Amino acid sequence: MSRPIVLTGVVRGRTIALDEETGLPEGYRVTLHLIVEPDEALRLAAGAWANMTADEVASFEAHVSEFYGEPFQMPEAGGP
Repeated sequence: MSRPIVLTGVVRGRTIALDEETGLPEGYRVTLHLIVEPDEALRLAAGAWANMTADEVASFEAHVSEFYGEPFQMPEAGGP
């Protein structure tokens, strides 16, 4: 099994600007496996909750309550 080449960069629309040269020729096809830093992943996930409708909140609470087997209620916006 070969070791992956690890590169970092910045997403700009449909383009990823890499921080360093890859050594690959222009137009070379690659497969990309995204790894988001843990704190950024949490921010992105929590940000998705910002515009939930009341029905979406109720559905989410019901699913989490069923999963844990106890009532779950999302915290109010602007909480601690």
